[in-house]
Amino acid sequence: MTRSKLQQTGTEINYLSADGVDEALQSLATDRIDCIVTAYSLEDSDGIGLTESIRQQNDEIPIILFTGQGSEEIASKATRAGVSDYLPIRSERDNFTLLAARIRTLASAARKQQEAEQTKRRFRRTLERATDAIYAVDGDWRIEYMNEKMADRIDREPDAVVGRTIWEEFPSIVGTELEDKYRTAMETGEPVSFEQRLGGPFDYWVEVRAFPDDDGLTVFSREITTERERELELERSDLILENIHDVVFVLDEQGDIEFANTAAKQLLAGDRSAQFTGQQLETVVGDRISESDATRFSQAVRSTLDGIEGDSGLTGLYDADLQLDILSGTSERTLDVRVTPFQSQKNKQVLVVARDVTEQSEVKRQLERERDALQALQTVMAESDVSAESRLQNLLAVGCQTLGLEIGLVSRIQESDYTVQAVHAPGADIEAGDQFDLEATYCAEVVSTDSVCSFADAVSDGKEAHPAYREFGLASYIGVPIVVDGTRYGTVNFSSPTTRVAPFGVLERTFVELLAQLVSAEISRSRDRAKLERQEFLFDRVQNIADVGIWEYFPSRGELTWSDGVRQIHGVDENYEPSLEEGLEFYHPDDREMITAAVDRAIENGEPYDLDLRIVRTDGEVRDVRAWGEYVDDTQRGDPALRGVFQDITERKTEGREHRELAEEYEALLETSGDAIFLLDVDTAGEDPSFEFARLSPGYETQTGLTTEEVRGKTPREVFGDEQGTDLEVNYTRCVDQGAPISYREELDIGDDARFWETSLAPVTVDGKTVRVVGIARNVTEQVERERELEATNQRLESLIEATPLTVMEIDTDGTVIRWNDEAENMFGWSREEVLGEFNPIVPDDQEAEFASHKQRALSGERIRAKEIRRETKDGDELDLLLSVAPITDSDGKTTSILAVLEDITEQKRLETRLRSLQETAQQLSGAESSEEIGAIAVDAAAEIIDLDITGIWEYDEREDALVPITETPTARDLFGASPRFTPGDGLAWDAFEAGETQVYDDVQTEGQPHNPNTEIQSEILVPLGEYGLISTGSISTQAFSETDIDLFRILGATVEAALARASREAELHRQNERLDQFASVVAHDLRNPLSVAMGFLEIAEETGNAEHFEKVESAHDRIERLIEDLLTLARVETTIENAEEIDLESITTEAWGYVDTDEATLTIADEVLTVTGDAGRLTQLFENLFRNAVEHGGDDVIVTVGRLDEDDGFYVADNGSGIPQERQEEVFNHGVTSSEGGTGFGLSIVADIAKAHDWTVSVTDGTDGGARFEFKRSK
Repeated sequence: MTRSKLQQTGTEINYLSADGVDEALQSLATDRIDCIVTAYSLEDSDGIGLTESIRQQNDEIPIILFTGQGSEEIASKATRAGVSDYLPIRSERDNFTLLAARIRTLASAARKQQEAEQTKRRFRRTLERATDAIYAVDGDWRIEYMNEKMADRIDREPDAVVGRTIWEEFPSIVGTELEDKYRTAMETGEPVSFEQRLGGPFDYWVEVRAFPDDDGLTVFSREITTERERELELERSDLILENIHDVVFVLDEQGDIEFANTAAKQLLAGDRSAQFTGQQLETVVGDRISESDATRFSQAVRSTLDGIEGDSGLTGLYDADLQLDILSGTSERTLDVRVTPFQSQKNKQVLVVARDVTEQSEVKRQLERERDALQALQTVMAESDVSAESRLQNLLAVGCQTLGLEIGLVSRIQESDYTVQAVHAPGADIEAGDQFDLEATYCAEVVSTDSVCSFADAVSDGKEAHPAYREFGLASYIGVPIVVDGTRYGTVNFSSPTTRVAPFGVLERTFVELLAQLVSAEISRSRDRAKLERQEFLFDRVQNIADVGIWEYFPSRGELTWSDGVRQIHGVDENYEPSLEEGLEFYHPDDREMITAAVDRAIENGEPYDLDLRIVRTDGEVRDVRAWGEYVDDTQRGDPALRGVFQDITERKTEGREHRELAEEYEALLETSGDAIFLLDVDTAGEDPSFEFARLSPGYETQTGLTTEEVRGKTPREVFGDEQGTDLEVNYTRCVDQGAPISYREELDIGDDARFWETSLAPVTVDGKTVRVVGIARNVTEQVERERELEATNQRLESLIEATPLTVMEIDTDGTVIRWNDEAENMFGWSREEVLGEFNPIVPDDQEAEFASHKQRALSGERIRAKEIRRETKDGDELDLLLSVAPITDSDGKTTSILAVLEDITEQKRLETRLRSLQETAQQLSGAESSEEIGAIAVDAAAEIIDLDITGIWEYDEREDALVPITETPTARDLFGASPRFTPGDGLAWDAFEAGETQVYDDVQTEGQPHNPNTEIQSEILVPLGEYGLISTGSISTQAFSETDIDLFRILGATVEAALARASREAELHRQNERLDQFASVVAHDLRNPLSVAMGFLEIAEETGNAEHFEKVESAHDRIERLIEDLLTLARVETTIENAEEIDLESITTEAWGYVDTDEATLTIADEVLTVTGDAGRLTQLFENLFRNAVEHGGDDVIVTVGRLDEDDGFYVADNGSGIPQERQEEVFNHGVTSSEGGTGFGLSIVADIAKAHDWTVSVTDGTDGGARFEFKRSK
């Protein structure tokens, strides 16, 4: 019938039938079925049973329950069993047309779903075959998909991460640029593509392409670490090549440029961005090099290419080296060029590397120019029969040629007048005798500074406003002062109207200073040398003196004239004409200063002199002379002159010469030396020699504050006091006794800056008798104090080096250890005796190259700071270290040794490893779903990561108010068995949980009250897990935990607390969802029944017109209204009480009784009812529902009693009605449970929820007078 009815609808449907459940299942397994239609009643089962059987095998195929036995109960069961559509047969409609339409709709939807699933599977297979790592997230950032490539990269199973947010699964990318780009793509809907380096724990580069859509974000990720590192290496190579100072070209076989670096472009074009590629090198160079150099270079390139062809370019034996000069800009540069063959793919190429050695070549050329200049000067000065004017012009010509300047001048400067004395300036309008204002010349600066002044460019030197530049256009200049006969004369200067390419250097400045000296000498020689007039009074005197001569000297002209008698005394030729300086040179060195000073005083002050002196003749004989001189005016010429008489008194001075010579020598020494020199007269007549000060040198007076006048004739004791004087005399006596020089260091406290002295004594012996002691005392106070400070500093440094917790070692330039401190012994295990004088023991064979590199960097003056290395100890233990290296230099700045400091960071690196492991543990904990799973992960992490193998974890049970053990480590279980429960006040564990703070006990027996006084645990860490429990670890020894252990365990505790909080929230959500499902099921059922009743009676009333049926409708509507009110009340019930207050139960129950339609029922309130703490409105609802329940089930005249429980702090509500059967007393508080036809089934569930919100428990028992009794007690 069904087949024919469906065919009548005009719908093309292929129809198969089955007589029972087994046949239907067999057909489903063998045939292609799009939809199943079943009646409710079947021979061997019903439609609900068939649906349940099918759903066990196939949960996608559509199933239609098509039945005439329609009811709400069947509809509800069908929905729960998995029926796709429930279609009751009704007489007023075309049921089979509707059935056909439903079949088409459901079958079509099922096929589309299958196609979508097939497409999805194909897409997933495609993604799994992709080379990229792929994953997708939804709009809430939950991971929806991850292919195997991505899962392998992060070492996770795809199912383990799907459903978790990307930020929870990959916390290391939170806050990075990756997160910003993902969020931007999601917000804008625009795809993004970028490269990103991911930090730990991944540490690799990825290329990311993210495509947003309406459902979320799909990410394609490709690891590009190798490509990035190769790119960085190429970038570094390119950067080095572009920034080296050497010129680099690559040429092909035709000489075309294939590459030119920045230095090459700068050299040939003066432009770092010039393009040479594809051009001939010969074209680019052009005429910048000579034809011969170009030929040599071309031959070198060709021979190199031929060498490649001969041996395939593999040996590299065809390099060519040559030196070329090339014009760059306005200057010529010298290049050392190397031509090297190499082969790129199939092309032969030549690498040309050129280094600028202009400076080295320039130095060589400069030396050659200097040599030529000196030879030219020698030639000029050696010329004879040349006037002074010509010689000066020739000297200036040499200067112009050497300096490359056009104008050379000798000037005479008197106050502000500048007069040209000599000139060499071909083509310039200037000549000798021209006068200028000094300030209008560049020489003004030379005069003011009395030094060499120069500049190569007047404008660059800020002299564009100078008169010499404005009026004469002189752009470059160098000048030097000249002094003639000790008096400033003027300048020698050179200039040019063009700028100079190179600035004036040391060589140029030295050259002009030498030239100035030659000019000065020439001017001095050219001065008038007129013969001095001889006054007759001198000749008269000569007649009366034997072996006598006369002389005169004119200071203004520098002329000295000797008579023949003076020449004879000196033993020189009769034509000998000395200068003053030469005349003074004849004096004995010990007398020369005296006569020089006497001559100066005579000339300057007019003070005559009469001195007994010595001269050294030309034959080497020493003669005694008397020198007399007087400064007088020349009456004939008007020039003042120094005139004198010179007499040989050698014979008269023979006696006592040794004494006088000795005295004179020491006198000269005393006067000229800056040292502290003193002379002691010695008297050896007594038993012990006595000493008196005879003379102090100016240096001694300056350094000690004593003077010769103050100490002459006094003994050391009289000068320095008995104590210091006695010490001095001991040393003086030792010198006399030994008859030889002695040296010693003494402390002579004369002043703050004169306390320590290095003293040397020498005896002066005449005829075997010591007559004098000469002492030289050098003030070494500063040196001694510095030595003491240095010694103290060295001692402090040595103490610091030995006390530091770092290894301090010093090696010489060969790598031999010369310092090895105590910590080095402790850290590495080698003693000083084993290490000193040996090669560095901590350098393994495979690290010698690295060591050599570090050593070379340090020897070149470079410091190495905080480089991480790994080395082994003597016992083979590996240490992670921070290496710092610094060179040690001597006073000349030369590196003599290397100081290395090593810090042991092994524990730090170990801590980093532990922290990373704890981070991974946090990820594991985030996926745990139960407290048991969380506890197992936590104790495993404590034992394996932190090495705390006596660890346990407890969960707080609110109902039992106790800490209940979850699990413990195997070691803890072996030591103590199962972990104990802890209740309030029970031991240290409960104290820590209640305080909410981590507690650490180094000795639990002395610092607290343990749960078990006989426990083997000696030290313990207790970390509360918030409101969720406690984690504890212990040790059987005291003070077993470091600060690191405590911090890591605290971090683990925080992670576990977060995991328990998350698990608690998820469990609560699960319970709420179950409750909501139950609630929805009851609502659907209980609202549907009265609604069906109302609809049924409404149809009957419409058909019959009987108004009595509307009362049934109204009654059904009332029930619906009560259901809705109870449901709203139940939905609004809070889980906790926010604003509690003290409430009198008598008043609140009386109020609630008035809100209930009680008819003839009676409320009885027992004496001494409770005052409770709670919410008045909520408690009113509680009592309303209890009273309404009693009236509905106990009858109109029921008696309801409210009283206080005897044994507990609680109350009860009882009635004398029919009561509740014991088998149903457990379920009356469930939603929708009622035994009354008009009841909603929610009243008592509302009572239970309100009681729970007040932290009460409610139970139902039989009343004393029959009926039901509800007891309310406060939860424990």
